[in-house]
Amino acid sequence: MTDPSLNIGSILKKVRFERSLTLEEASNLTGVSKAMLGQIERGESTPTISVLWKIATGLRISFSELLGSESNNYEAIAIDQIEPVYESQGKMILYDVFPFNPISGFEYFFIKLLPGAEHTSTPHYNSTEEYIVVTKGTLLMTVGDQRFELTAPAALQFKANMAHTYSNPYATEVILQSIVKY
Repeated sequence: MTDPSLNIGSILKKVRFERSLTLEEASNLTGVSKAMLGQIERGESTPTISVLWKIATGLRISFSELLGSESNNYEAIAIDQIEPVYESQGKMILYDVFPFNPISGFEYFFIKLLPGAEHTSTPHYNSTEEYIVVTKGTLLMTVGDQRFELTAPAALQFKANMAHTYSNPYATEVILQSIVKY
C-alpha cells in the first residue's frame, strides 16, 4: 500500500491551481498558514490530521480526495461471491461487503437471519453507531432494555455502546443491511 502522505502536496497544489487560488487565498480559506501550505506542496512537511481536515474543509474537498484515495475505478460486487461468516449455529449469515476503512469510517454488512437465529453483539466503543435496514421479513431487535419489531421495509439507528441482539423467531428468512459507523 502506498503512503498517501506522499501525494498530499501535489494534490493540494493541483486543487489550488484548478481554482486559481494563491497560497494566501488558500490560507484564508483553510486557516492554515501560507508557509505551511507551501511546505506541504513542496513535500517538505507532512501535515497532521487536524491540518488535513482544515485544508479539506476550507477547500471543500473530501478528506479521501486530499489523500489521493478517491478513484474513478468502480467494481461491482456479487454479494453471494463473498465468503460469509456464520454465527448462531449457522443461522446468521453475514457478508462483509465493504470492510472497515479508516477514511470512510464505516463498514457495511449484508445479513441473512434464518428462522431461529439469535445473535447478541457485545457493546462497541461509545461513539459507534449502527444503522439497520430490514429489507425482508421481520427482525426482532433488542438494544439494551428496548425491544423493536422491525417488519420490512423498516430501519433503526442506535448507539452501539450497549449489548444488542438480532433475532428471527419467525418461520421466514430475514434480510437486513447493517452500517456500522465508527
